[in-house]
Parts: sequence; C-alpha cells; structure tokens
Amino acid sequence: MSDSARKAAFLALQRIEKDGAFSNLALANLRSLPEKDASFATTLALGVTERKRALDYFIGRYAARRPEQALLQLLRLGVYQIMYMDRVPDSAACDQTVTMAKELFDVKRAGFVNGVLRALCREKNAAERALEQQPAAIRYSVGDGILSLLQEQYPGVWEDILASFGVRQPLHLRVNRLKATPEALAERFQGELDGEMLTVRAPEMQAEAVRGAKDGEYLIQGYGSQMAVRMLGAKPGETVFDVCACPGGKSLGAALDMENRGRIRSTDLHENKFSLLHRSAERLGVTIIETAARDAREADPALRGKADRVLCDVPCSGLGTIAAKPEIRYKDPASFEGLIDTQKRILASSATYVRPGGVLLYSTCTLNRAENGEQVRAFLQTHPSFTLEEEHTFLPFEAAGEGFYAARLRRS
Repeated sequence: MSDSARKAAFLALQRIEKDGAFSNLALANLRSLPEKDASFATTLALGVTERKRALDYFIGRYAARRPEQALLQLLRLGVYQIMYMDRVPDSAACDQTVTMAKELFDVKRAGFVNGVLRALCREKNAAERALEQQPAAIRYSVGDGILSLLQEQYPGVWEDILASFGVRQPLHLRVNRLKATPEALAERFQGELDGEMLTVRAPEMQAEAVRGAKDGEYLIQGYGSQMAVRMLGAKPGETVFDVCACPGGKSLGAALDMENRGRIRSTDLHENKFSLLHRSAERLGVTIIETAARDAREADPALRGKADRVLCDVPCSGLGTIAAKPEIRYKDPASFEGLIDTQKRILASSATYVRPGGVLLYSTCTLNRAENGEQVRAFLQTHPSFTLEEEHTFLPFEAAGEGFYAARLRRS
C-alpha cells in the first residue's frame, strides 16, 4: 500500500483528534485517492479512532515517556497495523511508520518510533494477552463516562453492546418497489429479506450494493431507521411531516411506503442541508416530498392538526452509531444534557401538527435512556391526549447492528 494512504490517514486522524472534526467529514478528503488507497486509509483512520485507548496501552508498555500528540498519533497508526491488520506484514508497518517519522519529525523521533514498534513486534502475543487483563474501558477502548452510562443502564448486556461496536456490521437496503422487486435484489446481493428490508452480509456484496445505489432501485438505510419508518406506518394518500428530516432517509422511506402518493413535508434547520435529499429523491423516482427550512423547536401555528403522521427523529448523543462514528466513544455524557431540552421542545412542537387519531413517531439513534423512554414518559405526563402504542430499543448486538430507539404515540 502506498505511503500516500498512510499519510492521508494520519492527516485525517489529526483533524479528528486535534480539531474535533467528525470522522465522516475528516475522511471525505480521502475520496481523491485511488480506490484501494482510499479504502486502506479509511480503514486505518477509523480503526485507530476506534481502538485508541487500547493502542495507547500498547504504546505505554514500550515507551519510556508519553510522546507529544502528533508523534503519538503516528505511533497509533503503526501499532494498529501490527495488532489489528493481518494483511499488513509487521515489518512493513514498522518500516513505513519509521519512514514517515523521519519525514514528519526528525531522526531522533524516528528512532523512538522504531524502538517502540520493534519491541511490540517481538512481544506481540504477550501484549495481546496483557490487554485482556486490563479494565473494560481499555479493553473495549471507550471513555470512562460512556462505560459507566452503559453499565448503569444496561447491567446485563453492556459488554455485548461494546463488543458489537468492534464487529463488521451488515448493510441494510430499503427496496424501492417503484423500480425493483425485493426478491430480485435478494438474489442479486445474496441477502436476507424482511418485507422491503434487505440485509447484506458478504463484504463483496456490500461493496457492490454501495456502488449500485446510484441506480435508485434501493436506499441504503440502517436497520433502526427502517424500523422507525415501519412503525410510522405511512399509507398512500396521507399527509406526513418529518420535522428533523436531513439527510432525508426516513422521508424517502415514508414516500416509498406511500407508493409516492400523498404529501410529505420535510423540514430541517438549514436550507443547504436538503441537497442530498433532493438528489436521492430524484434517483428513487420520489416526487411527493416538499422541503422547507424551519427550526423544529418552534411550532408553526398554521400547520396545527394538519398531519396524519409526524416523524420526530430528534438530534441526540448518537451512542447507537459508535460503530460508524467511533469518536463518540470518548464523549463526556455531561455534554448530552443540553440535548434533553432540545428534544423536549421538538417533541412538544411536533405534537401540535398531529390530527386527532393521528400518529407521532419519536426516534433517536442513541442508547441513552434519558433521551429515549424517559423523554417519552415526561411528554405523556404533560400531553394526556397522546397514548403510547409501541416502543422498541434496538440493541447493536441483536439484528439491528446499531443502537436505536423508536416510540409510536397516538393522539386520541
């Protein structure tokens, strides 16, 4: 693999750690690389972010001192290749990392890197066994705060949750019956069919499915998101509001359930966020979605009681998406507190749009119960005209492959 891929991964990691960039944005620049280099660099950057605490443990075993931030990042790159990438020879991982150290720093630091990596290679098996004896936060490479939250809220399965975040997840497709049949796509991608949901597990089939999404025969959409749309239950001819719509997957899923008949009003805070939704709708052949910029925390009095169904997929801490966004592993749960009031306001304003007998669907992509069931029960105490019909917490080690919460409320 070329040195340019490793350098690109290093720069992306610096953006994630030093500048606080989201991993998906930091990795966007890698698209300019050749396909194989881009894939390798992406694997490196996400892997190092995912395993950061374990990598630092390995480095600490052989480094006499903790190196400065940038040098530590480079060491993590080398250690990740040695410990977690079987297809990269240990010698290549060492040599390439030392060469980068010479280019980015100096000969002295390159010697330091060489010493740490060579020592790790000599004692690789012993280091692996030693890691298994470390505290859970290091073994699973997660922040102490996130670990405590999961242990408290999911006492019987927290280890299953954390272990699942390090496993390759299946790819879920939402079939577009306007252009294709579920059976044909299931045969094409050797997938498992559940209604309009197709689960693709084979890596080569996943890659083909990603490339083929441009044809509009299906929508790539997570298990939890598809289940939320299924719980919403939109029907042809209805009026549906999606108040936090972007990037738009749930609006599109509802449109497919409606057979592209009816009306969907998709809103989000900024107008420029709708470009992806518009392109996806055109690709799928969906024409019933209208978009508008609006702050979901403030209700529009002109739309009171106008919707048959309202989808309220609120901003959240994202704990269910750690597998795809590994930087979330190290967040401080105290930073989630501001989200609670935002979610409460969005849920309350969204409720005003629901006609009598209509449905309000509340969903998040987090496992934090304060943002899920507790939020819904607080809403029900102040809105007696609504009743809880159904709720689910989808755990990542189950069929979901991600953590997700959804609750369907009915207005009497």
